Amino acid sequence: MNRVPRFSIVTPSYNQAPYIAETIESVLTQEGDFEIEYIVMDGGSTDGAVEIIRDYAERLASGSIGPRCSGITMQWVSQRDHGQSDAINQGLRRAIGDFVSYINSDDAYVPGAFREVAGAFAADPAADFVYGDGDVIGQHGELQWEWLSRPYDHRIMTSYHFLWNDFTNYIMQQATFWRRSVHDRIGYFDDAFHFAMDAEYWIRAGHAGLRLIHIPRKLGRFRLIEGTKSLSSPTVFWGDYLEIFRRYRKSGSLGPFFGAYYYNLAIHRDFDLDRTLEEGQVVFERWAGLPAAERSALERQARRGFGLACVLTARALLSAGREKEAAAAFRRARREPLELAAYPPAAGYLISRAVGPSARQQLERLKQRLIAAYRRRRFDYRYHHPKAS
Repeated sequence: MNRVPRFSIVTPSYNQAPYIAETIESVLTQEGDFEIEYIVMDGGSTDGAVEIIRDYAERLASGSIGPRCSGITMQWVSQRDHGQSDAINQGLRRAIGDFVSYINSDDAYVPGAFREVAGAFAADPAADFVYGDGDVIGQHGELQWEWLSRPYDHRIMTSYHFLWNDFTNYIMQQATFWRRSVHDRIGYFDDAFHFAMDAEYWIRAGHAGLRLIHIPRKLGRFRLIEGTKSLSSPTVFWGDYLEIFRRYRKSGSLGPFFGAYYYNLAIHRDFDLDRTLEEGQVVFERWAGLPAAERSALERQARRGFGLACVLTARALLSAGREKEAAAAFRRARREPLELAAYPPAAGYLISRAVGPSARQQLERLKQRLIAAYRRRRFDYRYHHPKAS
């Protein structure tokens, strides 16, 4: 008789008492011909979450919670760790299952998720990862939007979309599973990443030639609420993503990414370019140990990127009617190591300044319509937003 597959699921937890019961339930109630090993790594919660975790573990051990699959075991610890990536890795190192994943203590799996994943792995023995779709929800579980993933594309995963200032990690972590044997090939999560460790892991896998398979099924629910890391700052992911770009692209090609980084900082600093440049230097702290030649290349690309950000700032200020500040920002861009003639936004700024306020507004409206149409065709077509009530 063939052995049924086993899922090992890790939940890193810290002070998520309002949500963790839903997370645990979403694991323990999975139905199908498989076993579940559930590992909860709590970081020393003080809000009552530990009591909730303990209660579920005791009820499962006593048999008062019956498995809906071939069998479930649950283990947990509550102790200080070195952050989310460390907690996940500690759990994954304990895992003995065939397929592994992690689910945060405010997220959840949808019913039937494990059955879908087990079927996908069985149908494609060469698949290393299986990932699907899901829902982004609010505090009370209300739908914010559907997250629809797409087939893996390494070029897109290591890019940033400049038209609408967005990273291109379309793989939903809450809907992603992989074979435990993957750890033998590419290791565990890199705890140097605090915000984008999942994206870096998918990219590392693709870079190593592993197969990541998308299935068009909803597998997870991602809770996006104030107070979570994802919403802690408008630029919170940039440090990690610049490191991803450095690792998986050439250091000498990062000028455009630095440009987007500084421009995003400038937006949230009311286009104070001196403050933007000063605060932007924080990303170099993680690169202090790099060889001098690579660090110098990054510094040159950063200066070029700052020049690009000055141009984008000039355009934004001009659109806002702040013409003197716009002119000053553009003059500053010309002092940076940047070929303005080869940068389309520079031409856009000069044209907008030349045509006057009325025509400038018309050009801006046209630009925004074109961007919106492009985004709907290339990106938003995958998403279905709930109708306003």
